Amino acid sequence: MDGRRVRGEQRRSQLLAATLTVIERDGVAGVSHRAVAAVADVSVASITYHFPTLDDLLVAALQSAADDLAVELHGRGSELGARPADELARLIEHSVVRRRGRTLALYELYLYAARRPDLRETAGAWLEPLTEIARAFTADPQKARLLVAALDGLLMQALIGARDLDQADVAALLEVLR
Repeated sequence: MDGRRVRGEQRRSQLLAATLTVIERDGVAGVSHRAVAAVADVSVASITYHFPTLDDLLVAALQSAADDLAVELHGRGSELGARPADELARLIEHSVVRRRGRTLALYELYLYAARRPDLRETAGAWLEPLTEIARAFTADPQKARLLVAALDGLLMQALIGARDLDQADVAALLEVLR
């Protein structure tokens, strides 16, 4: 790969990271070429060169976020240790407390994809690494999908403050789905 192409890919990555930062702070509605340019400390022309429309930018951000999540979660199912319910609760806590902004941004993009049929496959790809983790708790594919759906609900409820993270809830959920 030549140097220009490498620099172009680095710039795209920088712009996508800045886009996620804007989404963390302001939601999808707050994304503009100007807002991303300010966070990335580049000109608006630099962004429009790589992403001519906001839609192009948001679609690329969705794909990038899905790829990053898959990398982050890959193999987590086999690393759950002797007390998997506790480890799973810690994973949820990490998403809600330490990475709250990023988790909110991911859900913003997830909901953005819900309104766009052409993006649903990309958003659906986020479910695979979570389902891989769920398979550590049950061999039944239907129960694994239900566990992912239930964990999704717990995450959303924790993000909006409707409930606190409770390891006992995670343990009970796992017991029901075994």
